[in-house]
Amino acid sequence: MRRVDRDRVFLRAGDETWTYGEAGREVEARLVDHPRSMRLSLSPDSVFDVIAGISGGGATVVGPDSEATEPGDTDLVVFTSGTIGPPKGVRLTMGNLIAAAAASAEHLGHDADDDWLLAMPLHHVGGLSIIVRQAYTGGSVTMLSGFDSSEFASAMRGSVTMVSVVPTMLARLVEHGPFSGLRAVLVGGGPIPPGLLEKAADSGLPVLPTYGMTETFGQVATLRPDASLAYEAHPLPGVDMRIGPDGRIAVKGPQVSPGYLGRPDRPDPWFVTNDLGEIGEGGALRVLGRSDTLIVTGGENVAAERVESVLRQHPGVREAVVVGVPDAEWGEKVVCVYVGEAPTLRDWASARLPSFMVPKQWHEVGTIPATSIGKPDRAAVARLAKDLTDRGAEEDVEPPPGQD
Repeated sequence: MRRVDRDRVFLRAGDETWTYGEAGREVEARLVDHPRSMRLSLSPDSVFDVIAGISGGGATVVGPDSEATEPGDTDLVVFTSGTIGPPKGVRLTMGNLIAAAAASAEHLGHDADDDWLLAMPLHHVGGLSIIVRQAYTGGSVTMLSGFDSSEFASAMRGSVTMVSVVPTMLARLVEHGPFSGLRAVLVGGGPIPPGLLEKAADSGLPVLPTYGMTETFGQVATLRPDASLAYEAHPLPGVDMRIGPDGRIAVKGPQVSPGYLGRPDRPDPWFVTNDLGEIGEGGALRVLGRSDTLIVTGGENVAAERVESVLRQHPGVREAVVVGVPDAEWGEKVVCVYVGEAPTLRDWASARLPSFMVPKQWHEVGTIPATSIGKPDRAAVARLAKDLTDRGAEEDVEPPPGQD
């Protein structure tokens, strides 16, 4: 942690509070014999454990791989969320962490007077980056034990000034509005449904779409606080971005990880993501979807996120995920798994999408499999869709007839 007033509040959790001085003593007590591999929970002990790990030299591994060794020039290993495939251990240096925290503070203008609300898991960068940013600026963290929309909304009406959420969390929070007094609400971690930002802004939330990943220790692009509301993000200071010939976003800068656990450093300073995007006027980035969720069906390319954004606008749909299921005739068959009551969902999609993008099968379920940070677990959804399809669901069937 930076040299700050030791009497300033660093962490609030429930009824307990730790100043920077008290937090420093907690960290020092763990420096002698802190574990090199740890599974973190949303608890004060985990906060102090991971700070001790990062500060104590050597590499601290956060996440599922307790046997990970030989991380190289690394201070922290964090695993990707694994929404598509197996999680990968991302090697991060102290330089990466400091660069990410400094860029965030310069871009958003947050400082020691800000209090950042934390309810995201600490074993992912969404939660960890909040701890590092606030320790860097000398600000405070208000930590909850998990995400409950009512409790989260209540905390947003206290000392909190900064908030990070994924789109699903934001959609639930809007129902608890109106709000006031917040400086920024960062929204990232997945596609933002059309209309959600406007609805959030109407409830008094200063929403800023943000783009980042484990390999960059969080945000590398966020809508500028002084910009008009838009579904795009501006690169942070020190971050360069470009779009490759295949449409994928590439990122370069001091916060980009040198590589993955068990692999040599990346020789090219440009990290090529699996996200598709475009860079518009003024250098603003618009994320279009993921290249690894592209469904090739009958020779046509279907962007799953585009289909999902249309389906989620249906008033009866609470959540929808589109995946490709192997098919002898089509190569991949477009399949929708959704939560809600939407008996005419196929008609809705057909009126708004090219015919080849309209799912050929529809499966209504009680819940969508999700990762620990609330993103749809696409690998699990794909397995579920294949299982439901293999059970003999008819092809080209519409949802049961009825009225919206």
